Amino acid sequence: MKLRKTLLALLLLVLTLVPRLLSLRSFVTIDEPFWLSVGANYYYALGQRELENTVYEYHPAVTTMSFITAAFLIDFPDYRGLGQGYFDVDKEKFDPFLVEHGHDPMHLLYLSRLFQVGIITLFILIIFYFLSILVGDEKAFLVTTLTSNAPYFLGHSRVLSHEAMVAAFVLASILSLMVYLKHERKWHYLLVSAASAALAQLTKSSAMAMFPVVALVFAISTFETAAGRSFKSSLIDHLKVAGLWFVQLCIVYFILWPGMWVAPGKMLYEVYGNAFSYAFQGARLQVTHELQPSEFSLGSVWATAAGFVRVMIWKATPITWLGVFFAGGFALLKGKDSFDKIFKHLILYLFVTAVMFVLLFSAAQGRNSPHYIMSSYISMDAVAALGWCALIVWLSAKWEIINKTRIWVVSTLILFQLISVFAYYPYYYTYNNPFLSMLYGRESQSDYGEGFEQAALYLSTKPNAESIKVLSFRGRGPFSYFFPGQTIILNPLFVEEPGMSSMRERLEDADYLVINAAFGPRTERTRLFVSGLTGISPEHEISIKGISTIYIYKIADLPPSFYNIFLAD
Repeated sequence: MKLRKTLLALLLLVLTLVPRLLSLRSFVTIDEPFWLSVGANYYYALGQRELENTVYEYHPAVTTMSFITAAFLIDFPDYRGLGQGYFDVDKEKFDPFLVEHGHDPMHLLYLSRLFQVGIITLFILIIFYFLSILVGDEKAFLVTTLTSNAPYFLGHSRVLSHEAMVAAFVLASILSLMVYLKHERKWHYLLVSAASAALAQLTKSSAMAMFPVVALVFAISTFETAAGRSFKSSLIDHLKVAGLWFVQLCIVYFILWPGMWVAPGKMLYEVYGNAFSYAFQGARLQVTHELQPSEFSLGSVWATAAGFVRVMIWKATPITWLGVFFAGGFALLKGKDSFDKIFKHLILYLFVTAVMFVLLFSAAQGRNSPHYIMSSYISMDAVAALGWCALIVWLSAKWEIINKTRIWVVSTLILFQLISVFAYYPYYYTYNNPFLSMLYGRESQSDYGEGFEQAALYLSTKPNAESIKVLSFRGRGPFSYFFPGQTIILNPLFVEEPGMSSMRERLEDADYLVINAAFGPRTERTRLFVSGLTGISPEHEISIKGISTIYIYKIADLPPSFYNIFLAD
């Protein structure tokens, strides 16, 4: 039994690491350079013993910034003592500073990604371990493999992003708590659950959406154990456990965040004050100055929630679609065996987790990017995988041939999931369900910086590429990290100015213009700018499945008619 579990864990390790490590330094997303500079400030604060500066508004991001700190300790340990101070994360001086001191931002980002992949892989193995206790080794392997290799989660888990970590931490916390309450009350099970919850909170404040699920787990366990004793004693017992769980969470939260050692009030106010202000007042505290509950508004919750569900359906593979259908069907059937009971509880907790994260971000007035509800994606992928497990168990009991060939059935499911992933290599999260694509055409193309590295590599082949100046949309990171010449950042705000003076100035200074198809539809002014390019053939186009087409124009080839757009005002 132990040998089989070990072999399954090793196979899971391979299936987890291989798709995440392949081409890990081949592209950059638009958020990663920003967080690299935030992490550098975190490292600098630690080096200067200014622990009160280890906070960034409503994102604790302590996990993310710790990975970046580790990368600096390996590649650029002297950064903390050069006296450069804290960089404004919204300015463009950080990357040139690194290059000036002989350090490649891409290498630091790569190292940071490696640490994140390592932690997520560890938690995938932890999830497998707790699932194996709850439903058995083989079922746990199938659930964990299908869930960890779902395209949307897989894609985000290999770039510097908070959401994939939150999803893994939340799932590990719920499962370990279930094991503690339902299987065996070993102290380390409860500690893993509390520590995982603390890591989720230290990563992103929105992880608070897991607390109603934790409360539900305790509530159901209270009623279940009350059957053999009085309800009062069961309630008191579970309240004690819940209190211990929360105390452990707070201790881990305090220990892992140096800022809490010196200014806990400031840390919590900056994180949760900004979180509530941003979510319900539409701006950070530096804008609103204080929380005003009377002005909180839920806005169009249901319309936003419907939008989230729509994207989840588009991003789910056919394997997930069918699995959710099977899970729903088997959850409604009556059964008395232990797997059936655990199965239904898992379905319930995972479904509620998905709903809570959707509702949280649907109620918020801030940005509602689809990846913010990553815990919803991973929860429904796990529900789907449990549905497949239930189907295989049911079919195996009816037909001996299925029982004998279960390994091939499982292998086929995993293979189809991996095929879905690698069809969008290396930008796995740009996946769109093929059936919906056939019926309705392509869902909106991804615009997260993908493909700009290919534009940079194309221009890098030009003679004297080091002396070429390129005005590039998504320029910081996705383009600049791969281009040896000078990158001039194209900020969409440049076209909002009267006469587009900043845009014209930069065009006159550049040799090439690089934009993608997603630039035009942003505002009326961006549409005006792109209209000037209508009918002008770019020197080169980059079209990649699932991303917005990228166009490269040589400035010298732009006709005089193009510049008429600057007279439009």
